[in-house]
Amino acid sequence: EGEGDGDGEGGSRPGVVAGMEPQAVPYIEAHLHLFRAGSLSDAAAWASTDPFAACGGYGKQSVLEWGMAEAAELRVPRGGGTAFLVHCLDRDGASELRTETRPRHLDWLKASGRVHLAGPLREGGGQPVGTLLLVSGDSAEEVRAWAGEDPYAAAGLFSEVRVSPAPETAVPETAAGEGGTAP
Repeated sequence: EGEGDGDGEGGSRPGVVAGMEPQAVPYIEAHLHLFRAGSLSDAAAWASTDPFAACGGYGKQSVLEWGMAEAAELRVPRGGGTAFLVHCLDRDGASELRTETRPRHLDWLKASGRVHLAGPLREGGGQPVGTLLLVSGDSAEEVRAWAGEDPYAAAGLFSEVRVSPAPETAVPETAAGEGGTAP
């Protein structure tokens, strides 16, 4: 299973696995599964059955626990428009920075009025290693600019920030559970 280079929309596609069929679709930056599992080991076992992972199709793969916030201000019912996932990973060794910045981050999220679901990502139930948000927005570019104003981002907490549209089938009608269920 060698790796090759391919040309996709926007340039080269790193890590294309030999034998995979080239497709006329834009390069996909990330693949995110959100699901309930009894434990992190159950989730890891399920993730290991992903056929794309089995053929080496991911550059890296991780299984993280998402602790959804309970605050009503971070579970704003979804209205019309597009929902976006904002997936942020922390820099190594930045847990103290996260702790110091957290109150400003939470106040900023609550004041935005656009957060449907939010919470930290953890490895094995330990310290947070990132943040996952489901928010409303006009475009990926607009949400990316908004995410850049997050006190966590301004403090330099994140090593990676990805913004992508959330498929409508994956977004509950309301995050608070009125008429729908949160994932």
